[in-house]
Amino acid sequence: MTTPGQTAARSRKKIPGLAYGAAGAIAAVAYGVTGAKLHFGPPLVMMGLGGVALAMCGLGLWRILDPLLRPDAASAEGPRAPSRLKDLDREKQLVLKAIREIELDYQMRKVAEADYKEMTHRYRARAMRLLREIDAGDDYRALIEQELKTRLAAIEAAGGHGCATCGTPNDTDAEFCKKCGAKLEARA
Repeated sequence: MTTPGQTAARSRKKIPGLAYGAAGAIAAVAYGVTGAKLHFGPPLVMMGLGGVALAMCGLGLWRILDPLLRPDAASAEGPRAPSRLKDLDREKQLVLKAIREIELDYQMRKVAEADYKEMTHRYRARAMRLLREIDAGDDYRALIEQELKTRLAAIEAAGGHGCATCGTPNDTDAEFCKKCGAKLEARA
């Protein structure tokens, strides 16, 4: 389903930037010959180059301001969602590639076993989060809220790690309070 803004954008014909530059040069040379009474030579050539520069600057300014001034620019959620999914998919591919490289480095004995386990655990956790975000699609807010609820429930189940200064519950492995920054007492 296409929106009216997409239809209007498709109906506009794109004119190449060189055509605008050529039009600017022609207009400047025409003014130089008729208005300033210049003959062919360096001043007329410089006027033509100035026309090209002015036309190209105007084109650049138009291309910057046009999307901002169009009424359909406010509904930017549509085009961003597919690019967000593409970015997530690209990041997933990079994480999976990193996992394969770490496994290869471990097999070639370039990486210690402890480092291998820690890095693969971290990369696999990131890959799982990316897969959940991709599956959620546009409903990633619910996914974030669910993850926050899960983390808070885990903190409360572990007895919490409250700050002595402000009472804010912190992660069990935290060394400093996430709210006030005070050093937390070590847990035994």
